Amino acid sequence: MTHSSGHHGHMPTLQELETKSGRTPEKIRVGLQELVEKNYIEWKPGTPTESTLILEGWERDDPAGKVSQAGTQKPQQITTPGNMDYWQYY
Repeated sequence: MTHSSGHHGHMPTLQELETKSGRTPEKIRVGLQELVEKNYIEWKPGTPTESTLILEGWERDDPAGKVSQAGTQKPQQITTPGNMDYWQYY
C-alpha cells in the first residue's frame, strides 16, 4: 500500500489488492483490520480501501531483540562505504 500510494499517487482499490496479492477480498479485509489494530493504518471496515490512511509504512523493530516471531534471526545490515547500501538493501 505504501508503494502504491507513493509510486502511483493513490491508494489501491480492493480489486488492485486482489490482483497484486492473490488474496480474496475477505482475507484482504482481515489483513487491513489487523493493520488497524496494530496502528499501522486508519481504515473503517465497509469503506473503500482507497480511503485508507497510512500511519506507519514499515514494520517496527522487534522489541524483544533480534529474534523474529518465526524464531529465526533477523539479518543484520552491514554498512559499506559509498553508496553500496542503496544497491544491496533498497
